[in-house]
Amino acid sequence: MLLFALIATAAPLPAGAAAYITGTLHLTQYRAVATDLNGDGVPEVLAYAEGPEHCGSGGCDLYVLTRRSHGWRIVTRTSVTRLPIRMLPGKAHGWHDLGVHVAGGGILPGQDVRLRFNGARYLDNPSLLPPRSKGAAPGRILLR
Repeated sequence: MLLFALIATAAPLPAGAAAYITGTLHLTQYRAVATDLNGDGVPEVLAYAEGPEHCGSGGCDLYVLTRRSHGWRIVTRTSVTRLPIRMLPGKAHGWHDLGVHVAGGGILPGQDVRLRFNGARYLDNPSLLPPRSKGAAPGRILLR
């Protein structure tokens, strides 16, 4: 089996992250980036699934992964997201807000929404959120 990994940064992913993405999440096509979302000095990994088994008319799955003592765990699997994925300046419960685009599946022409951390996870269906304010800072693009 041939695996296609599209890494969005020149820096390598943290140890074990790629193996977790391909082995545990079973993603063969994805984009991934490491960034510290919660300010603890240890990067989380965002993995954006690509391919028909992980995408639909509304978009693709986005995984937020964090380190645990022996490997990785899923913080959130968010469905129906579209690129670009942004880290926004706002925070909730110590974690940066994420900006994602939602479109298709009945949402036309598409809109940017803000995912906020609720203390345990990010919302798993961003199509349920209101559009992000046009005046809000766009944040830093993590995945495009």
